[in-house]
Amino acid sequence: MAIEKPLFMKILSRTDIKVRLSVPTKKKRCFLNFQNQHKVEFKVKDDNGKDWVFCCSIRKKKGYRKPVLSKGWLPFVRCWKLEIGDGVRVYRMMDKDGKEYYRIEVIKRRDSPLIRNHDAEEPSALAVASYGDVEEEAYEVGGEFLMNA
Repeated sequence: MAIEKPLFMKILSRTDIKVRLSVPTKKKRCFLNFQNQHKVEFKVKDDNGKDWVFCCSIRKKKGYRKPVLSKGWLPFVRCWKLEIGDGVRVYRMMDKDGKEYYRIEVIKRRDSPLIRNHDAEEPSALAVASYGDVEEEAYEVGGEFLMNA
């Protein structure tokens, strides 16, 4: 049986579905090891068992080093017919032999509760909240802020 560690969850914005996915990070740390490079490719398995190769990059210059998924991301968006307000969760997995890999889960908007962030440019964009090593998205339902686990 595989061991699963949630890495992040994100509700998708217009930029996420049209250009690139901005990866939520805790204190600008990414779950990937860039080994002094500005980009790294990694394989992700979706809920249908299909493998995808994404390129995650950060800017070469110091300053704003937020990681983004570019190569491979938009074909994934089109394949899954993702829309603004849909979500993705990314997990680090370890199989019984100790081999690590990543898994991505798609959460269609119709399957999730109403989401609202009063400070965001788009109604579906959310703030990132973190605790421990897991980053999650916060959302408001009925006046309460909840965390997707």
